[in-house]
Amino acid sequence: MRNLLKHLILHILCFGCIFPLSAREDSPAENIRGTIQNKMIDAFHDSMGFDYLTKEESEVINLDSIFDYLESTKQYGTYFELERILIKSSLFRGEIRLAIDRSEQMYSKASALSHTLGTALALNAIGEVYSYTGRNKEAGAAHEQALELFDQMHSEEIHVRMLLVELIEYNLRIRDFHQAAHFMTRLNRFPVEKLSSQEQAVRHIFNAYCQLFNGSVKIARQHLDEVESMKGKLVPGIMQHFLIADAMYWERIGEYEKSLTTYDAFLNTNYAEINSSLYKEVLQNKADLLIKMGRKEEAYEQYGAVFSYIKSSFEKNYPKEIDQLTTRFQADRLTYQNERDRLFSYRLYLGGIAVCTLALLLFLYLSWKKIFRLRESKRSQEVMIQKAERAIRKKNMFLSNMSHEVRTPLNAIVGFSAVLASDDDSFDEGSRKEFCEIIKVNSFQLLKLINDILDFSDFESDNITFNIHSYDAVKLCKEATETVSASRKLEVELRFDTELSELMIETDDARLRQVLINILVNATKFTKEGSIVLKLELSDRNTAFFSVTDTGCGIPLEKQGVIFERFEKLNDFAQGTGLGLSICQLIVTHMRGRIWVDSNYTQGARFCFTHPLKYKLKAEGIA
Repeated sequence: MRNLLKHLILHILCFGCIFPLSAREDSPAENIRGTIQNKMIDAFHDSMGFDYLTKEESEVINLDSIFDYLESTKQYGTYFELERILIKSSLFRGEIRLAIDRSEQMYSKASALSHTLGTALALNAIGEVYSYTGRNKEAGAAHEQALELFDQMHSEEIHVRMLLVELIEYNLRIRDFHQAAHFMTRLNRFPVEKLSSQEQAVRHIFNAYCQLFNGSVKIARQHLDEVESMKGKLVPGIMQHFLIADAMYWERIGEYEKSLTTYDAFLNTNYAEINSSLYKEVLQNKADLLIKMGRKEEAYEQYGAVFSYIKSSFEKNYPKEIDQLTTRFQADRLTYQNERDRLFSYRLYLGGIAVCTLALLLFLYLSWKKIFRLRESKRSQEVMIQKAERAIRKKNMFLSNMSHEVRTPLNAIVGFSAVLASDDDSFDEGSRKEFCEIIKVNSFQLLKLINDILDFSDFESDNITFNIHSYDAVKLCKEATETVSASRKLEVELRFDTELSELMIETDDARLRQVLINILVNATKFTKEGSIVLKLELSDRNTAFFSVTDTGCGIPLEKQGVIFERFEKLNDFAQGTGLGLSICQLIVTHMRGRIWVDSNYTQGARFCFTHPLKYKLKAEGIA
């Protein structure tokens, strides 16, 4: 933390020591302690976690005394903030084992105290430790769990912003660009006025990272140009990322020399090795760039530098792991030399394999296409067979149901017509009139049967037409009631009830009248006493509600679910085809309405249906 060491030295000169353990409350030492704590935390927050304690600062500050004091005064929020800074600083300095130990202790302490902020900061620190040790899966899980805790607190915006930067960097490292863009979008939502100049620079740099990985180099350049004016104010940790992003930009647009120069500029700074993980990554990137430029000998030397740095940085912390890494590196180097010698031979083999693979893929594709056509043909045949079987069953069922219904009225018409046409004088005038009435009723029944069959056939073949105009539903209901009263000898009361004087709806009046008459006639068949009431009202401002209520025998519950199916009859001995209610349902459905039997009414039967006041065409445009 750039000015912290100067501040400490000044106070050492003024007071002679720092943080004596015997200091009383409100003593100068305590004021110094509070000032140092605040400066460390503010500097860490202001830099989005990229400013940290150097080794010199850590040696000068008596951190154990600070932690003891904070714990004794139960200032756990500040305690965990400083722990977080210390762990991050240890990671930057390459003290991995120390960071692991402190992060585990921090998480255990926060969990024991049930301290939400401490737990979130500990998870954040653990995620960074995982990242530095290459355990990417565990790092992502720890970071996301920390973000959930920060979100629950609703007041830790600076921690959320710092964690979002780490999540973006983590997802870019594992090449999950979708998640990186998601977290970048969330970071961009924070207003600029809430961000320090360091935070603004970090946001621009990581926006540039995301745009470079997405291929939007122009937008990336705009973000990098925004940082140019802030370069003098940036802490080394942020400046490192700026130089890396700038080098990546030049590499993306093919300016390899400029990219190499920028990498060298980074490596030649006096703060290049502050972040050991980042320094190693830049060494690796430079070696990869040299390979792209065709400078393989220099790239080989650079890879050696990467290996040497890893060995020198971590052998104190991971001697066993470094030995394994050395063995693996030497094996890889030997493999590389052997592969280079045999590269020319492999090219010939690869060419032959590629040709054979293409031929095999072509064969598999043609075979799959043929098999697919055969399966489709077989499936089509099965569908056609099923359709034919259904058609045969429907035909047989139709003939079975119609044979009796057609024969009965036709026999009556033929029989009584023959009697009337005979010269038999044994029948008086009254009997002859009765025979004529029977012929008339059976003719009407036969005509209705034929009409029902024709209507149902039209619906089945989608050959039905509707003439939609505006009609008065009140008038249609009155006419339907009068038609049924005039055509049938009723022994019950048939009436029409409504509180509406007029209700204009867009409909086909003939089809709506057909529905009303079918339901009313159906009610007359099963109502021997009492009343039949047709009622019209509004269920809402856009829908008319019709109901026909009778006091007849009613409909059993088990029949109510199938009463609208074709050829379904409540009484198999009653006249009719069993198509009337099915046709009613088809008409009402076509008009965008709904028809049903009211199961709550138990004094007879009640049929209800709705009809919209405005007719709407189907989505396909068919009227």
